[in-house]
Amino acid sequence: MSMDKAIEILKKEGEERVLLVGSTLCIFAENVPLKVAEDVAACMRIMDMSSDSKFDKETQQRQWYNNYTKGLAQLGWTMTGAAHAEEAVETENETLGSIAVKLITREMGAGHRLSRCLSRGFTAIASAPQAQALFERSSRSVSGKSSTFQAVDCELSPQGMPIMHMKSFQIAYDQSKAAEGGVLRKLESASTKVYRASQQGTFSLRQFETLRAKIAAKLESRADDVLGLD
Repeated sequence: MSMDKAIEILKKEGEERVLLVGSTLCIFAENVPLKVAEDVAACMRIMDMSSDSKFDKETQQRQWYNNYTKGLAQLGWTMTGAAHAEEAVETENETLGSIAVKLITREMGAGHRLSRCLSRGFTAIASAPQAQALFERSSRSVSGKSSTFQAVDCELSPQGMPIMHMKSFQIAYDQSKAAEGGVLRKLESASTKVYRASQQGTFSLRQFETLRAKIAAKLESRADDVLGLD
């Protein structure tokens, strides 16, 4: 059922749409057609599965991220502009979502689609138990000492090529945190560290076309890893 709802969300062409794919919030501009959005989401789903099976997000975050982006290249993405940074948590009582939204807003502006829709996405996650459970189990490390998640903004260029901004966040804590309530949990600035990675990409639909059936077959057993966020 979650996959069916996700497809219904993606069918709303002409609107901004937000999907939760494991620990990745996928944001689609109004001009992204259904088929392209499905292909982009499939890329995120398969690379999330691949990276999780090979690396520990907490102790091997850089390797996890590099595997994720290198895998995207094999699926038809050309990734550029890699940047990594450590950020300070400047105010008390931030949440995972508010930290990410503030950092993206500082970089891209409050009016940018990624800022607006990421805020909307976290609000939707916080109010939906199924979405909370998916995000928390997908983003939380085994030890509970960190949470890792991505934000992806996809649109079509004037030439009709899918392009995206991808931001990855790792929020590290001094002590283990319980799985439940992670989206709404207030964090202490002194005991929280934030690591951020950023890249841009363009997507070759022609290259992905040769892989679509194979990717779909691998994802058949993972219908519970994607949710549409109203």
